[in-house]
Amino acid sequence: MIIYKKALNIKNFHEGIKSIPDVADYAPVIQLGKLVKKLQLIFEQINEDIDDLRIEHCNKENNKITRDAQGNYEFTAEGERAFKKAYKELLNKEVVFEFIPLNYAELCQILPSDFAKQNPWDIVEEVLEPFYFNE
Repeated sequence: MIIYKKALNIKNFHEGIKSIPDVADYAPVIQLGKLVKKLQLIFEQINEDIDDLRIEHCNKENNKITRDAQGNYEFTAEGERAFKKAYKELLNKEVVFEFIPLNYAELCQILPSDFAKQNPWDIVEEVLEPFYFNE
């Protein structure tokens, strides 16, 4: 089991890794990309659930959603507070997803040396578990 927040964390981590020059063709980065691709259905569900929360808590007049000039949902202060609370609860929603954890030490070996120094396992463990393990 994972929670939505962990799935979003691994997606953001992948985006950060992809931005590092000359690492895209290394096996650990490719494995991470495959993992994120497998999570695509979860990301779509997260986006759908977030949009449902916006619709539920946004401002409505005569049951019609009100939007600003840019087309964004408008919220009352109470609606925005309720949305934020529901959003935090949503991020802790458990999702069933089976995967084989990746090796963080292998990933660090192919990244620039300062990456491992700036991101030691004890600091990133909370964000990367259960997707990664460290030897």
